[in-house]
Amino acid sequence: MNLSRKITKNGFTLVELLIVIVVIAILAAISVVAYNGISQRASKTVIAANMKQLRTAAAIYRTENNIDDCPSGYSFVYGNSVLGTSPFCVMKYEAKIVGNDDGTTAYDGNMTAESRASGTPWTNITQTQAITESTEIGGHLLTEAEWMTIAADVLSMKQNWSGGNVNSGIIYQGHVNNNPASALAASDDDMDTLSGMSGGIGSTSGSNSSRVLYLSSGDPIWDISGNVWEWTQQAIGTPTLTLSNVGVPGDTGLNWRDYTLGSLSLGNLANVSKPTILNGWTNPVNNASLSGITWDGSKGVGKVYANYTDSATRAFRRGGTWDAGSYAGVLSLTLHYAATFSNTLIGFRVAR
Repeated sequence: MNLSRKITKNGFTLVELLIVIVVIAILAAISVVAYNGISQRASKTVIAANMKQLRTAAAIYRTENNIDDCPSGYSFVYGNSVLGTSPFCVMKYEAKIVGNDDGTTAYDGNMTAESRASGTPWTNITQTQAITESTEIGGHLLTEAEWMTIAADVLSMKQNWSGGNVNSGIIYQGHVNNNPASALAASDDDMDTLSGMSGGIGSTSGSNSSRVLYLSSGDPIWDISGNVWEWTQQAIGTPTLTLSNVGVPGDTGLNWRDYTLGSLSLGNLANVSKPTILNGWTNPVNNASLSGITWDGSKGVGKVYANYTDSATRAFRRGGTWDAGSYAGVLSLTLHYAATFSNTLIGFRVAR
């Protein structure tokens, strides 16, 4: 007699396997997001602790050297012997109009400048007017030497570099990705480094950017690169750029150029405004050297915009605007407009 036996096979159906795979993928995604969040919070905690130590050291330095504390809304900047500057205070934020959150309001001589997080930067102001408004609140419009002092300081802080060390990756460029396509207010939370930005990235900074840069005094400074251009006190009335005899084909007129362009000379530009003045400079506070940094756009430092033949008087604009992309940076410089020009792309910052 043949006995037949029914054999039952246990296993997963294709649908069940797909469900398991989807569940695993969801759990993995949640884990990655949670880990990134924890990692970012830990990094911010470390930065906050480091900045607190630096602020304590800066307070001791000011006491020992009889230097007054900075006013509310200002950040302390150590002097720089290479650039010939003494310690000073600078607006932590781009200048805003007292009592008015719309910085694009048409200029009125009765307006007053202040440093605060809320509101958009005060624009529609000429360099001449910015100099006047800075003086009226007991300060002065940033000089070129002061701007470069700030730039050198933030360049020497590893916290401002996407790679976590000086000259590793790029220096953060701030709000330069045109998203949103407008100037932004700042935040009272200095750890909210991407405040208001959609996408949270700069055009050359991959997944890294920050509207906040840190000084070796431990104080933060907002939007020194990106958001809106900023006037400095200087102007030039002679051709700034020259080419070697060989030249660069097609490189004529107003154009963006890397400071490191082989045939480019910065001509009559004052030495204090040239990045090369910082070659080899070492920040005495944190012993971080700028030796080895290449002053080209790939490092996020910015570029220079000028005409080889322009001899008209042109005022200095620094930093970059919300749509400047790779042209923006702490060393970015445009020489195009007279001191009497104004638009919604140019603001200013006051030093004391």
